[in-house]
Amino acid sequence: MDPGFASRALICPLVLLFISGCATDYHPFPQPKVVMGSGGEKSSFHGIDLWTAGLPPQKFEVIGSIIDNRPSGALAMCLRGSQIVSLAKQQGGDALILEYDRTGAEWNGVRANQQDPARSSVSADIASNPIQRAVTKYYVIRYLPD
Repeated sequence: MDPGFASRALICPLVLLFISGCATDYHPFPQPKVVMGSGGEKSSFHGIDLWTAGLPPQKFEVIGSIIDNRPSGALAMCLRGSQIVSLAKQQGGDALILEYDRTGAEWNGVRANQQDPARSSVSADIASNPIQRAVTKYYVIRYLPD
């Protein structure tokens, strides 16, 4: 038996379980809105334009949004960019506009600012080791000819 087989057999289910906490959802806009931007801050994000400040200096239409919610661990965050870009391209997007990128903590499934009396006896381990989650929203846009 291959000595690495046992370790791979153990790691694969753990990775799949970890990634299963990720959700990347596309929400189409039924009537895309045409916008004319005036420029701003742009970078390349896995082969697609990413506008982090301002808007593209040309006509474009907003065709939908992507909301990504995942644990903020290294593996999940490593996969985030390619998953978002793949989804945007599948929907016909040419670029993304970043709306927000937030990281917050959850304790036993409850966000830090929520009160849940049913979970008042959370163990010290869970209370002292919150799950960090990253939630990001992008607008998916399609460039239009001038």
